[in-house]
Amino acid sequence: MDSKRRMLEAISRGLESEFPVVIPYTGIFLRDHWEEITDKPWWVMSNINLSARLEVEEDLLKRLDLDWVECTLCPSRGWRESHRIEVINGRVFLTNVVSRERREIKRPPIGGDIIRIDREPLIKSISDVEKYIQIVDAMEMIKNGNLDYAKMVVEKFGSKKFVCASVSSPYWTALSNYFGFKGMLLFILKRTNIVRAVLDKITEQIIEVLKAYAEAGVDGIWLEECLASANEISPKIFREIILPYNSEIFSVMRHLGLKSIYYSCGDIRDRLELILDAQPDCIAAEESKKGFKINIEWISEIVAGRACIFGNIDSINILQNGTISELEKEIERQISVGRNHRRFVVSLGSPVTPKTPTSRVREYIEVARRLSMSA
Repeated sequence: MDSKRRMLEAISRGLESEFPVVIPYTGIFLRDHWEEITDKPWWVMSNINLSARLEVEEDLLKRLDLDWVECTLCPSRGWRESHRIEVINGRVFLTNVVSRERREIKRPPIGGDIIRIDREPLIKSISDVEKYIQIVDAMEMIKNGNLDYAKMVVEKFGSKKFVCASVSSPYWTALSNYFGFKGMLLFILKRTNIVRAVLDKITEQIIEVLKAYAEAGVDGIWLEECLASANEISPKIFREIILPYNSEIFSVMRHLGLKSIYYSCGDIRDRLELILDAQPDCIAAEESKKGFKINIEWISEIVAGRACIFGNIDSINILQNGTISELEKEIERQISVGRNHRRFVVSLGSPVTPKTPTSRVREYIEVARRLSMSA
């Protein structure tokens, strides 16, 4: 059974053995482990040279036999044709070949930049919604070349690998791009009509992105939800403000033939049933951390086969710091839970950490494959 069939079977009907094995956020893994994976220069990630970017993905799959491959939107064809990378005295510049404007670009730091979630709200009125959120339809994105990389990934790997793209949820997009954390909470409580108008517009745009990905031949979508857990949002607000938009998106995915993977950061113990009401194909949760516990057995008991479960192996205490015995024991435990309802994918609860060597990730994959083969 090849990777793609493993993923599709695990998500849809379930498996007795040979569970798929993935890591979330391979882009983050590449950022932090670049030289362990490829000899291409780091600025290939600028997505000007899509063929070179595709070769990096091929290098990754040679080193880590994952069951999926990720893709993303890329800059328009016109933009790529009008820009190039220049290396001058060891410094890297993005140059517009038409205007000759040159801008230095820096390599993303290992571990990533600090993401600031508290900002002055950009949108403060209904009129601002139309001003700041523009809709680009799917056919325009395809015509402009924004799906060129996704198409290349599908053509290169799609016959054997499950091709997945990542999309931020409407709520997380609104918070991170337009309101900030404090602004979002205040607007939800005092100016709900503006929040709903923003979420309506964002959802409209996400649906166009989903249509474009489906047209490109992508298999599934990882929908990321952040700062919407029990630590930040009440079940009532989650049900009334967040859930309807996610439900609409999952419905559109089903219509388009895309598999949906809902990843919710944080404590979901008081809202897992609500999440299931939205009918995602898959549920992915963080590992226990930050004062909350999310036990894979508990997830399995609540989900009860209504969705595929992605494992939440601890990226720090098990993958990074655990002994081989501890790694094997935890993988075996999670696979055992996965066999209860058969719809299961071996995965981590968070991205691979910068301190985890590629050899250790390869070990995780090999152990998972060996243990999932045994009855």
